[in-house]
Amino acid sequence: MRKVVESVVVLAVALAAAASCAGCASTSGQPAATATPGAPTSAMPSAKPSVDPEAAMRKAVRTHIARIMSDIAAAEKRGDVVDGVPVGTSSNPYDYVGISPAFRQLVALGKPALPAIVAEIDASSHNGLREYLLAAAGAQIHGDVPSDGQSWENGKEWARQYRAAD
Repeated sequence: MRKVVESVVVLAVALAAAASCAGCASTSGQPAATATPGAPTSAMPSAKPSVDPEAAMRKAVRTHIARIMSDIAAAEKRGDVVDGVPVGTSSNPYDYVGISPAFRQLVALGKPALPAIVAEIDASSHNGLREYLLAAAGAQIHGDVPSDGQSWENGKEWARQYRAAD
């Protein structure tokens, strides 16, 4: 039952991503079919978009993390202060979690997003704040509670541990 629910969530995310591109060309790179005046509609080819749920989830994860980083940069530029520390100067990554509503949206993608989060961390040539925030979201989705005794120190390490446990 859990797999069915996860599949439905992945499909819903994929369909939402596809729907947000209303009026786009088809995925084949060809222009979308248009009706010829006077032609019967049955002559139109059926346009069933082929949606890759993994690619759609990966796109959603990338969109959220890009928004998070953009919101952090904007907060830094404005001179915002979190817990008495100017944004951009704190070495505590959790000081940045609450800056952007996109972090909560990323976590809201739920367990179906975990493979995409791990893939995004793995694909990055960096291992900084962006990757840590992805890992923090993944850990929260997975049910891990951040603490002084957490077993990972950076995003790449979290991704390795997640893969090893899965």
